[in-house]
Amino acid sequence: MLHRRTVLAGLSASVLANPFPTPALAASTASRNSEVFRDGDSIGTHTMEAVLGANGFEIDITIRLAVKVLGITAYRYELTNREVWKNGAIVSVSSTVNDDGTDDFSRIKRDGDGLKIEGSRHNGAASLNSVTTSYYATPFLERRPWISTQTGVPLKVSVNPEGRANWWSVTGELETKLGYKDGEWVACEFDAGGELAEYKLVRQSGKIGALWAQA
Repeated sequence: MLHRRTVLAGLSASVLANPFPTPALAASTASRNSEVFRDGDSIGTHTMEAVLGANGFEIDITIRLAVKVLGITAYRYELTNREVWKNGAIVSVSSTVNDDGTDDFSRIKRDGDGLKIEGSRHNGAASLNSVTTSYYATPFLERRPWISTQTGVPLKVSVNPEGRANWWSVTGELETKLGYKDGEWVACEFDAGGELAEYKLVRQSGKIGALWAQA
């Protein structure tokens, strides 16, 4: 059976220090739509819609996956996630997940000088340096911990250059390969039940990572 942790990244100091240019005027919205393939077959979509406003950086993320065998859905995954960030730190996260009939959730709120996590598989505190497993901007790759947007669990991961330019290998409690361009997450590869799964960018408007960096 497929699971989110199987289907669902060290950058150089110069890239991490300033991965996004700071324009005098920047668009206040950005979006990214990716199609997800497994063994060459389309199995769904991953969309991101972001806005930079008075409340900071806000992003809505939706994942819809369905693996079919002989026309029958053998596995389904659905995630709806809303994140709010300000000054480079999480303000709140609220996600709900249907992992093939299993309901999960992750709720994170800023609490003083830290974060409070309430998740389907973890409750506790975390530092303001924490990031989510949404990894839409390169600074996420050096920060720890990564908090699962599915379950709220702080994950232990290692991130290293993958071998291809602008690709990074994530190992540990999350296994995936992430591709970036100009500081923006644009591609992903992972094992999905013994088959190669890939994210391929379909449409992009604006730069999500750049908006995040300005919040």
